[in-house]
Formats: sequence, C-alpha cells, structure tokens
Amino acid sequence: MNIGSSARTRLKTFARLSQSYKTTHSIETDRGIINFRIDSPGSVPQDVDSDRSEPETFEWIRQSIKENHVLWDIGANIGVFSLYAALERKNTVLSIEPSAESYATLNANIRLNGLDQYIQALCFAGSKETTLLNLFMKDTSSGASHNSIGSNTNQFGEFEVNGFQSVIAIKLDDLFEIEGVPSPDHIKLDVDGRELEILEGAKLTLPRIQSILIEVEGKNLEENLNQIETITTEAGLQEDVSWRNKGSGRNRLYRRKDN
Repeated sequence: MNIGSSARTRLKTFARLSQSYKTTHSIETDRGIINFRIDSPGSVPQDVDSDRSEPETFEWIRQSIKENHVLWDIGANIGVFSLYAALERKNTVLSIEPSAESYATLNANIRLNGLDQYIQALCFAGSKETTLLNLFMKDTSSGASHNSIGSNTNQFGEFEVNGFQSVIAIKLDDLFEIEGVPSPDHIKLDVDGRELEILEGAKLTLPRIQSILIEVEGKNLEENLNQIETITTEAGLQEDVSWRNKGSGRNRLYRRKDN
C-alpha cells in the first residue's frame, strides 16, 4: 500500500511526538546519578537499596573492579551494572545483550549518561558454541527477563513463548580471539539459566580473569552447581563463600586464588 506525502508527513509528526513523550528516570548511587530511558515497564530500574536490585553486584563492582580493569557484562539487559561500572570513566565495559528491545534501551542509556567511549555494547548471546540460534522470549519488551537461548526453558523450567528472535550465539573463547575485543579482568554472568553452557565455552578465557560473579538459582543451584564449580576450580578460581547470602542471595563469587 502506497502512503501519500501528506499521510507520511502526519506519521512522521506522530512519531516525533511519541518519541518526545518518552520519559527518563534517575537512580542515585555512591558513584553519582545514573539516567535511564523508560521504554517499557521492565526498563524501570530497581531502587539501589532493594535486594531485588542485587546490591551484592554493586558491591562486587565497587570492591573488585579497579581503575583500567575491563568488565564483560554478559546478560547486560538495560545496562544497570554496565553503567555503574563505567560511571567514574576509569574502566572499559563490554556489554552483551541478545534481546533487540533491551539492546536498544541499553544503547540509549549509554548515550544518555555520556558513556559511549567507555561501554561497548554488542547484540548477541554467549553460548557453548558459536552458531545461530533462536531467542525464545517469554516477554518481548525491553528490560524483560527469564527469556532463553535455544529453547523455552530457563532456570525455573518451561515457559510460554510469546516471541522469537534470531540471534548469533558466540563462544566466549571465540569472542576473546576477535581483534579489538578488550580482554576481560572480570565477568558478570546472568543469563537466566544458560550460565553453565557459557562457562563450557569459556575454558580458555576463565584462567585469564581475576573474578566472575555468576547468578546461581533454580536449575543452576539444584542441578548445575557441581559442574559450574568444577569449571571455575579448573580455571584457578575459588568461591568466596562470604558472598553466598549477600543481598539477593542469587549470586556466587569466584576469585583468582592468588588475589
């Protein structure tokens, strides 16, 4: 169907008005204010002081990621922790987010906070092998969680699929070899139940890092924990058990033994 010039002009005007009505929201942290563009209910960030915001992750970033360290934020979503890690403009962050909707909001938030030079955002998924897969989406909106790569099963079991997205899945050891990709000092891994698969594809990368924070709940806690700990141990990383019950209680921290 052809759209006449006057109709097209009206549509462009409506689009500009719609864009102008998008609101922003700010959260205050110990490093300063972080601004967010609100594209959906899921893109509204949690209050920093809430356990749902994972205060232990903020603490890990604050304590472990030193000046000039590189963070790989795998499962960055709308970028809360990427933005916090880069806010002092002393670090480089590689933010990996497979959902196109969340990725768009992530990039908007990076620009909104003037962190374009410090955060490199990429739209793909981590995986055991480098391949093309479907992202099974429980919720297609920006900021949504509990989606899954390759199947409709996340850490809590099967879910009703409300959308699909084709996505490149990259083995972290392959990512590490791409020219221009910064070598990680630390990794945050939060991918709704696919953590073990990503770790299995990172056996050459893990021995190079100083620490990794892994979300461990549901299936990861009940079925995959022994395999996760075997991989981290073989990489020379040891769990810091003092972090088990911090904040949300969902994350386990593994550090280089000699650090």
